[in-house]
Amino acid sequence: ITISKNSIKDFAGSVFGATCPGCLKVAPSVCKSCFEQILQIKSSVMSPKFHEASSETIFKNVIVAFGYSKVVRQMILSLKYRNMRSSVDVLGAALAERIIQETAISNQKVDFISWAPTTARRKLERGHDHAEILARFVAKELHVPCRGVLRRETDQPQTGRTRQQRLIGPRFVSRPINNQCVVVIDDVVTTGTTLRRASQALYKGGAELVICAAVASTVLWQSSTESCELATAKR
Repeated sequence: ITISKNSIKDFAGSVFGATCPGCLKVAPSVCKSCFEQILQIKSSVMSPKFHEASSETIFKNVIVAFGYSKVVRQMILSLKYRNMRSSVDVLGAALAERIIQETAISNQKVDFISWAPTTARRKLERGHDHAEILARFVAKELHVPCRGVLRRETDQPQTGRTRQQRLIGPRFVSRPINNQCVVVIDDVVTTGTTLRRASQALYKGGAELVICAAVASTVLWQSSTESCELATAKR
């Protein structure tokens, strides 16, 4: 009897209760179908390479790896709400590749990676901060340190808020930074307010340059305001 590698993986996924973070079907990690969809999105000319910043922001366009398509959205939600870390191998690797591409073009040395932290309440509820997980993966890919230098002063999350509410944004404070280049990571950029606030805090902390990056942008895609609500995401 010939048993394929995929059959063994499917059996292992069934036994250990593992699911694909993209389609939630039984699989030990990201399934072949979802992985192929990710590759197609990544290579598509329609997938944005940057999230265009408004004239009000103090930073340049946000580096992004994907548009907020269905499979990317589900993989982010699986990491965010279900702590399914197999998402990171695909999403984090793609974001790291984008950061490497852009910093190579400008010949910019990155000193360390950081992230825009979630609220203390959300971290306690979930047991993890998904932005931190992504940041640490990206730092490992770039062979640079990962430092948690930002502290969130507000306890109101952006998820589920209206656009007007999102534009107010969270408040952050930064530990002292000695004229270094920081890449600050988030999962999804919609209005750009969270990363704008994070970059403001990092500059006040003494950063020489702040590069903003996110896994996905909602530009050209449906807004995440309702689709990221906790009740919806946990279904």
